[in-house]
Amino acid sequence: MTASVRWIESSSWELDFYGLPHRFPWPADAAPESEQRQPLDLETLLEAIDRLGADAGEPWLGFRAATGLFQELSESLEEGEIVRSQKLLEEIDRIHPGSPFVLFQQGNLARIGGREEEATALYERVLAKAPTIGPAWSSLGAIFAQAGNREKAIECFRKALEINGNDQQALAGMVALRELVRLMRQQEDGKTNPDAVGYVDIPTFRQMISSQIESLAEEPDHLIALAEQLMRDGIVPEVALAALEKAHSVRPDHARTQLVLGSTYRALERFSEARTCMERFTELDPTEAVAFMHLAQACNALDDSEAEQKALEKVLELDPNFHAAIGIFFKLSNGEHDPVKEEEIATWAASKNSWMGFLIASTIARVRSDSPAALRHADRAFELAPEREEVLLHLSAVLGEARELNRLATQIRPAVESRKHSARLDWNYAQTLYELGLRDEACGVLKRALSTENVPDDFKAMASGTLEAWSGLLTGSGVPIEIHQGGHITRPILITLPDGDGGIAIGAGRRLPAQGTFPWKTKGTPTVEVSLQQGESDGPTAPKPLGTFRAADVDFSEGAKPIECHVAVTPEGQLHFRAAQNGRRLPVAWKPPQ
Repeated sequence: MTASVRWIESSSWELDFYGLPHRFPWPADAAPESEQRQPLDLETLLEAIDRLGADAGEPWLGFRAATGLFQELSESLEEGEIVRSQKLLEEIDRIHPGSPFVLFQQGNLARIGGREEEATALYERVLAKAPTIGPAWSSLGAIFAQAGNREKAIECFRKALEINGNDQQALAGMVALRELVRLMRQQEDGKTNPDAVGYVDIPTFRQMISSQIESLAEEPDHLIALAEQLMRDGIVPEVALAALEKAHSVRPDHARTQLVLGSTYRALERFSEARTCMERFTELDPTEAVAFMHLAQACNALDDSEAEQKALEKVLELDPNFHAAIGIFFKLSNGEHDPVKEEEIATWAASKNSWMGFLIASTIARVRSDSPAALRHADRAFELAPEREEVLLHLSAVLGEARELNRLATQIRPAVESRKHSARLDWNYAQTLYELGLRDEACGVLKRALSTENVPDDFKAMASGTLEAWSGLLTGSGVPIEIHQGGHITRPILITLPDGDGGIAIGAGRRLPAQGTFPWKTKGTPTVEVSLQQGESDGPTAPKPLGTFRAADVDFSEGAKPIECHVAVTPEGQLHFRAAQNGRRLPVAWKPPQ
């Protein structure tokens, strides 16, 4: 039997991962190139172990037996079944003890559950046994990065990349920490290929960009665009500044160049240079309110309150509706509710015909729950600017609070139906109607808005979900879902049965937003109830009841199909429930845990 097997050696890290020696059996008739193939060809290795037959000892027999559980483990991890995965790992460790593979997977389970200290200790045990296991280094780096330990994270990511330069978790981590830059390579047709990605370190990227500055010297607009992109990305800001300074040297008396250069100086906390640029900007374009606003901000950073106040006065002279400038000029605090400030701003707004001033005064009154004053100021804003969306949005909310139904119909509804404004007005008006108990009217507003052309995707998603909830076709759990700060579910969501746990609807580790479906048989009544929980009964923590979800108008006649239940978890950790049967949506409701 052993004549068909030969013994070979390999430096593959996977041998350490599975707790195997680097000298191992291989089929004598296997292709020579298969010996060093990456990743390690486990199927061929298992064939060699089988050929050894009675001559196979440990660790080969234990490893061969353990691999029989690998597929089941993979499925349980994929489904997010934490308890089942843990039990399988315990069995694998019993059959083939001491492998870093088991420790690594236990670390992954701990990390999914938000037990970062436990996960860190497990990954460190893996690396103590086998320091060449790259995924352990990158996983450890991700934990350090999430905890804000930049130095340790970078150290771990670099070690992972030394082992495998294509470690995606390590590359993504280094990009997030701005130690690497991800570049998209262009194809011959000039388009970018998402599969053609390269990574360069910051010094190389700095050199690449710096070399472009001179070549773009005669194209200052391109220099400005390059600098703005670099500042948005937060990468090599000093190179962004160099590009702007080059653009400034080419056209020193160009207003936009002064503005962007001054803003960049301020972002880099070089406030004196920022002030000089903004002063020049105001000379080049003395009619631009934003120029004086930037100047005021630079003066504020230099603690020159007198110059700041003069600049703010100029801003409001040019644009009495400059929201930020009004707030700073009148020294308003967050949640301002002082009636003296309110009247001061209202008096100023009347003298300047500032609809924004009246809106701010109205907001101060609203914080103080003074509805008559809030409505009085909102009306003055409407008199000055009846077509401004900001005014209509505010007035709609104030009229709702004052329960002025007639005025909502005569002043806000015509503006909504004119289709001159964004979907924000539809949303605001619908919310106001709903809060007043006018559900059907509110639903009608959203339905009409969704029927128009070019509806923004974010509004479409928000309005559709809201319509479902208002129509009773969607309900939520009042119990928050436990989620990890990294954006995944820490424990699975499953059905609660009288005799124990039911099936898993959404597995642990799922990235948010997450969703799942499951069937539910009818019970011979027009109403059925499904209870859900987060966490498994045999887990380290007791399950968390999520309440009971009720579906009504169920068809329980002979031949009726099961109810299809749909659950979803939002990025904020809210659980939503829907149900359908025979292609028909069912009314749903939620009851808190008993």
